[in-house]
Amino acid sequence: MEYYIDGHNLIPKVNGIRLSDDNDEEELLERLQEYARLSRRNCTVFFDKAPDNQSRDSSYGTLHVVYVTHHIKADEEIIARVNRLDRNRIREVTVVSSDQHVQWQCRQVGAAVITSEHFASDMERIFSSGGKGKKGAANQPHIEPKLSRKEVDEWLEIFGEK
Repeated sequence: MEYYIDGHNLIPKVNGIRLSDDNDEEELLERLQEYARLSRRNCTVFFDKAPDNQSRDSSYGTLHVVYVTHHIKADEEIIARVNRLDRNRIREVTVVSSDQHVQWQCRQVGAAVITSEHFASDMERIFSSGGKGKKGAANQPHIEPKLSRKEVDEWLEIFGEK
């Protein structure tokens, strides 16, 4: 099974990440990489508005990242990729988006669809079980907090390193 994930649609549904965060995409990628590892599933996440100098596709183990240029939207790229899948392959893909247009278009060609809220809940469940049915916070992935350049400068000033 593989997930096609609308990245900016998922971010606000994941605890501790906001679209207004400076590092929202990086934070989501870290969590998705851990989710893919623990759940043993392939994930492809799509992001809008990639800078022109950004590489279009990247891979981190079973997590694939597609940065869509400013000429099209991630929604359109997800729909286009689903439409290009053959009948057998389409049964292996689940689209993750709460956007009703994306859901409708993908269902029309036979892809399974779940909401971003549902997927975020599944991520939490996998993290709390450590991917193997174990319970407890000790199995949650360790996610390093990201500091902005301003925060780093403030801490360096406090500790006399600047």
